[in-house]
Amino acid sequence: MSNTTVLATGLAEVLASAGIGLTWNPTGTYPAGQTGIFMKIMPQSPDRVVTINVVWAGDDITMPRAQPMIQIRGRGLPKKPLDVDDLLDPIVDVLHGRTNLPLGGLMVVQINRRVSAPLGADENGRWERVDQYYADVDVPPTINRPEGGSW
Repeated sequence: MSNTTVLATGLAEVLASAGIGLTWNPTGTYPAGQTGIFMKIMPQSPDRVVTINVVWAGDDITMPRAQPMIQIRGRGLPKKPLDVDDLLDPIVDVLHGRTNLPLGGLMVVQINRRVSAPLGADENGRWERVDQYYADVDVPPTINRPEGGSW
């Protein structure tokens, strides 16, 4: 698996096991009444969903540490503007300030939320919000990113 897949699915597993009402199924199929976690794309249904997207930025080619931005986007129930906040605020409690989180072959040294932005409502009156988290992640060494780096 790629580092992107390991990080995104690892975070989905952490959130699903945190007891905050989220479910992770890699197939993207969820029974009615479950709030599913999806990768990258916001599906048309169900109403209440969370998506995870990893954007790699700020990587130093000589160090085996990356600094990805993780977008966690949520959509709430129709005509309930605060539902999206009820959905995403517990995720902040789980992730913001977390340290030394092993995910597959990666180690999330720290993760912090920097931005939370309301996105308004879609055509069905479902309010959306996106939170951006930044992480320091130790990644497996490569030929260009030697173990221990250039420190």
